[in-house]
Order: sequence, then C-alpha cells, then structure tokens
Amino acid sequence: MRLRGAVVLVTGGSSGIGAATARCLAAAGARVLIAGRDPCRLDAVARDTGGLAVEADLCSPDGPAELAEAALEMVGKLPTGAEDEPACDGIDILINNAGVGWSGPVPEMSPDKVAEILAVDLAAPIELTRRLLPEMTARGRGRIVFVSSIAGATAVRGEAVYSAAKAGLGSFAESLAHELEGSGVSVSLVVPGVINTPFFDRRGRPYGRKKPGPLPAERAAEAIKTALERDLQEVYVPGWMRLPARLHGAAPRLFGVLAHRFGDQG
Repeated sequence: MRLRGAVVLVTGGSSGIGAATARCLAAAGARVLIAGRDPCRLDAVARDTGGLAVEADLCSPDGPAELAEAALEMVGKLPTGAEDEPACDGIDILINNAGVGWSGPVPEMSPDKVAEILAVDLAAPIELTRRLLPEMTARGRGRIVFVSSIAGATAVRGEAVYSAAKAGLGSFAESLAHELEGSGVSVSLVVPGVINTPFFDRRGRPYGRKKPGPLPAERAAEAIKTALERDLQEVYVPGWMRLPARLHGAAPRLFGVLAHRFGDQG
C-alpha cells in the first residue's frame, strides 16, 4: 500500500508502539491522526510528525464512536502535502494499537480492571473498525491493522484476561480478512513479543526476564510499516516469535511443558 499521502489513524499514539508508529509512517510520507488519552504527549507526537492529535478515551462506552466521528472531521484539516499526493478524502489506514494490561491472579482483579481491558483491547478496535469500514469499502481501498500480542497467541500465566482479549482480537482480524476479500480493503495482524514501552509499568509488574530482552518500540513500528507496504496479513515481532505460536497451536501439551520448564511469566 502506498504510504505517501495516506491518511492514518493511530490509536494509543501518545507513547510506546503507537508514538513510534506515527513517527515512522509520517517519515514515510503519511498524514497521521494520533489518538490517545494524554493531551501533552499527543501534542508532542503531533509536533514531531506534522499530524493532528485527537484526544479520546476508548474505555468509555461512547469513546470509539466519538473518536471515529472526530477523526473523520479532522481529515480535512491535515496538510495537503505534495502536488502528486491524493487529496484527503477519508481515513486510508486504521491502526488499532491502544491496549492496557494487568498482571496477577484472576481473583485479585477488580471488575473495573476486567472491564477496562476488554473494552480497550477488544471492544474498542471492533467498534472503531465497524464505524470506519463502510467509508473504506465505499472507496474500494484501505487497510486495517490490529496490534495484538504474543500473549494472545500462546496465553501467558498471570495475564489471563489480557491474553483472552488479544486472542479474541486475532480471531476477529482473521475473520474480517475473509469477509473483506475482493473489497479492496485488507487486514494485517501484528503480533509483538516483549517491547520496551510503559505497558509493563502500567500493568502493575515490570518485565523481569533476561531473555528474551525487550525490543525498542521502533522495531514494532517498522514491522507495521512493512506489513502495510508488502500487504502482509500477519507479522510477528521479532520474527522467531512465530515458532512458539505455531508450537502452541500444533502441540499444546508440549508447549505447556516447555513453558512450565522455562517459565512463561514476563
């Protein structure tokens, strides 16, 4: 997909993978709308990218609908760019990146935290997609990217609800890709491993393993860019993470033994 001149909406864009992705795609010539909850950080990313900040709370019941409406209204305010770039007539790429987590035994989770994870990590991407997809299909072009997690592909002890939400996101992405065949709109699922972002501090427990070591957020951003440019349906970051995911699916008992032996807590 051509990135120069494309209009991109990135959720969770105030830090981590979202901020790195906004900068990476802007450097490739995309026009970015950066959504998130922290107005100061959003403004900083917007200044870096020449994009526009869209404050949004995807945890609230009306958050995804309000973000979709606000983003569509702001498309016309984006810089027009070079003469050979297409006019801004809608959102070309939606990157569902926003996510929250929590680490600990399920009985210790509060109902509010369970609801927040399911809302931000699963319900919000579905609702945003549902609202922005009709315009993409009407134009016959577009791409929707879902940023999942290796936790959704293999399940992680101590992160049961987060793993479930990310697994659901992966299934939704796969089903949607089948549904959109021939429409001109395509789907990518990006599955990061351990990425060095504020996510681990916010989940209540920092990442404590020596291996695999956390990768910079820019690695995930480059993977998203590659998925867009090469029309890839599924990308793991790093690429070797595909192996444990495949082992988990093909031989779950063996995977469970290995996970218990070497530790699957991060």
